[in-house]
Amino acid sequence: MNFLAHSLISLEIDEQENKKTLYGNFAGDFYKGLIDKIELPEELKEGIVLHRIIDGISDRNENFLKELLAEKFGIFKGIVSDMFIDHFLAQNFDRLFNENIEKKILYNISKNQSFFSKKFAETFTWIKNEKVMSNYKDIDFLERAFYGISKRVRKGEILRMAVEELEKNYSSFEEKSIKEFFYVKEESVKKFITFFCL
Repeated sequence: MNFLAHSLISLEIDEQENKKTLYGNFAGDFYKGLIDKIELPEELKEGIVLHRIIDGISDRNENFLKELLAEKFGIFKGIVSDMFIDHFLAQNFDRLFNENIEKKILYNISKNQSFFSKKFAETFTWIKNEKVMSNYKDIDFLERAFYGISKRVRKGEILRMAVEELEKNYSSFEEKSIKEFFYVKEESVKKFITFFCL
């Protein structure tokens, strides 16, 4: 759900460590099971490992957004947290990163098109055509995205209340979302580098 956050973490690692994690990290939710059994080149599998590292850190009990989301969204708090983080990253992109990199991300992922599953290819086309990563900053777009997900997950109707909840406590969600992203980024990069680069 939070394609922008995952991509930004990959770009940092790929540039600093001369890796190719972006595709596997971006498409990580589309690869299930043991890494060893996944049919991808080893360098791309590293991105799936990174994706799982990021998700593991995000899922910790101390997630900065948890207290604001757990009671209302229960098992869906992770989806809401992910999308709020991408919303605020897109909203604050110029201030935080000073670079428009959506095209760079999409271009680098499309270089691995021969590995796309049918399901990922459809999702990637939607992300590209709808400019999802930059459009997440728009509240109406975010609301439509939550609505779309709510129809695809069992008992997901509660997700339709996410934007209303966001608007009630916008500045608090913003502060905690940005804090959570940078915490997860720092911890994920450390863990990945320890695993693959030392």
